Amino acid sequence: MTFARSMIALAFAVLLPAQVQAAAGDEEIIIYRFPGLFDSGDADNDGVASVLHCTNFSGATETIRFVLRDFNTTMKANMTVSIAHLGTITVATHATALYGEDLILNTGALSQGTAAIAATSINLICTAATIDASVTKPNGFALHGVRFSPAPESQE
Repeated sequence: MTFARSMIALAFAVLLPAQVQAAAGDEEIIIYRFPGLFDSGDADNDGVASVLHCTNFSGATETIRFVLRDFNTTMKANMTVSIAHLGTITVATHATALYGEDLILNTGALSQGTAAIAATSINLICTAATIDASVTKPNGFALHGVRFSPAPESQE
């Protein structure tokens, strides 16, 4: 039954975009925190980088903010990007050979870092991974995120 409800909610999000409550320009809401980010500080397409992927199913273009901090709370990045309805964006601590990132945060070296992700809608999903930035085949590990402000009747 939960799967059926999720599919119905997704159908409404896709078919009824006029009923959305938030869009670009609205107040940002924290939706995720990802601990354990790492960046080796190497050049583009070299070393280790952390990547974040987010998909928007709100029915409108949204603004998403990425705030990354190092282990000692030093802010390493604070940037926003627009994401279209049903669009997916990829953000990285530095450029990787695997992905054509939409946003490069250029954090420099990052150890035991954390990412806070805020958006103008709760109707986004995000994942994160730490990868070998020099290869074009997936080679890394997923990071576990904590979801804030979940979409109604959703389960991650």
